[in-house]
Amino acid sequence: MNKRLFMVPLTAVMTLGLAACNSGEEKAQDRYSDSYEPLGFYSNEGHGGDNRDERDGPLTEMYDHSAGKEGQDIRQKKRQFLQVRDENGNPKNPSRPLADYDKNFLARDARASHGDANYHGHLDDNTRSARRSYYTAYEGDLAEKIGDVTGKVENVSDVRAVAYGSDVLIAIELDDHSKIEETKARVKEAVQPYLNGRSVSVVTDEGTFSRVRNIDNDLRDGGPRDALNFDMHDMFRSVKDRINR
Repeated sequence: MNKRLFMVPLTAVMTLGLAACNSGEEKAQDRYSDSYEPLGFYSNEGHGGDNRDERDGPLTEMYDHSAGKEGQDIRQKKRQFLQVRDENGNPKNPSRPLADYDKNFLARDARASHGDANYHGHLDDNTRSARRSYYTAYEGDLAEKIGDVTGKVENVSDVRAVAYGSDVLIAIELDDHSKIEETKARVKEAVQPYLNGRSVSVVTDEGTFSRVRNIDNDLRDGGPRDALNFDMHDMFRSVKDRINR
C-alpha cells in the first residue's frame, strides 16, 4: 500500500517535468530563428522548409541532417553565407566586432582600452624632451605647434603631426567618430595660420595614427634621417593616393 502511494506522486512529478520540457522547447525555438547552422532545439532553421519534423527521433534526425532535406538546406545556407564578401574579397567574419569604434554597451570594437594598450606609457611619450636635432634638422617647432593647436579642437582626444617638405600630415583620435568630417574641417581651419602655404591632410584611421606617432617618436630620439625620410615619403604618398581615389 505504501509503495503504491509513493508511486502516484512520483508519476505525477515526471509527467509535469515532461510537459515543462516540451513547452520550454517550443519557447526556445521562438528565440532563435536567424542562423544557417541549427543550435540544437533552439533553431527552426535547417529543416528544408518543414518546421514540423523536429521530433522525428535520433536516427531520422541523423539522416536528415546529413543526406536528407535538412542537410541540403543547411549546406545551401552556408553557401549563401560564404558568397557575401567584404571589401577585401574575403567571406564575412562571424566573430567581427559589431562596430569599428565603441558606440554603446553592445556595439563595441573589441579592442583593448587605451590604458591597457599603453601599459608601459610608450604611446604617449611626445611630452618628453626631444633631442636638439628635432628642431635643427627637422621642423620640430612646427610639428609641436600644430599638435598643440589641434589638441584644443573639440572632439580631438589625441594628435600627432609630422611635416615633410611642403606637406603636413595631422593624425588625430576622436571622442565621437560620428563627427569625423566636421572635426577634420575644424582642425584644418585651426592650423591654417601656421602652415605658411603648406598643404595639410588630416586622417583619423588608427593605422596611420600609429605610423605618424612612431615616426614622430623616432624624430624626437634623433633617429636615422635617411630611413625616416624614406618612411615619411612613402607615408605621404600613400595618404595622397587614398585621398585622391
